[in-house]
Amino acid sequence: MSVEREGVIPSGTTSPAPLNLAADSRVPSLAAGAATADYERYFRIVRGAPDLVSWTRDVVRLQTAVLADLPATGLDALQRADVLTGLLHASHITLTAWLRPRSLPDEPPDEPADGAPDEATATGADEPAGGPVGDDRGDALRRWKLGHQLFHLLLTTMNSVLDDILSEVRGAHWASVCRDLERLRALYDAATAAMAYASDFPASVYRDDVRPTMEPPFLAPGFSGTLNREHQVMAERMRTLLDALGDVPRTVPAAAIRRAEALLRAAQRRNRRAHAVICERCVPDGASLLQQHRARTGERSWGS
Repeated sequence: MSVEREGVIPSGTTSPAPLNLAADSRVPSLAAGAATADYERYFRIVRGAPDLVSWTRDVVRLQTAVLADLPATGLDALQRADVLTGLLHASHITLTAWLRPRSLPDEPPDEPADGAPDEATATGADEPAGGPVGDDRGDALRRWKLGHQLFHLLLTTMNSVLDDILSEVRGAHWASVCRDLERLRALYDAATAAMAYASDFPASVYRDDVRPTMEPPFLAPGFSGTLNREHQVMAERMRTLLDALGDVPRTVPAAAIRRAEALLRAAQRRNRRAHAVICERCVPDGASLLQQHRARTGERSWGS
């Protein structure tokens, strides 16, 4: 038996089919995978490998829809300003990416790359790009989904900023750390406002028209925001960042960093309080769809 040169496939040898492995290097869970697919299909999140052109197209598409709908909401001036600030940060980071030569494609494609949704698919051919659809139930359901898309956009932007801050901490670029901590704080408040935007309709409409669309027979039981992958990444990166800030040496301008960190933590607390208020308003008994499913099936809840 001869030994073939490394990296050379003998003539006549057929290569095996590709082996698809999970990103976490584990055997996939059928239930978790199906639930995640349901969550992302419901909120029209499409996973793929978007290039900067298709990402920019989706940012503009989502901004157009939110800006058209925002005047019709009951959000107060501060909440609207927070939403607009978040959109501005998303635009700024996207434009900055275009100025990095390594991010520029050789030639912007006329059509999305393979595996990426086209504009009609991403938006939904049956949904207008902006403005109400004409009835209370349709308006509420559309705003619920549009608001969650906005939430995902902001979380994605936050994850990029978190990567930048962690790199700046490692490189001891303290002025940049302070600047980007403030940017992250603003994005956190924008995410909080996005939650208010997504749920800006009467609780009775949520109970009677919106919540049922996340239950069987439309979706698998146990639909939950815990399936939000962008939020999972953000929460993990936030823990890493706060741990890193705790290790900042005393020789750096600690006062400015501690103040920026305190403001960020305050934004976190506002976010959690706002989420609790929305849950209490829309689901007074406090039982989420996931909790109801676990209660029916006898499955143990997290932390129990």
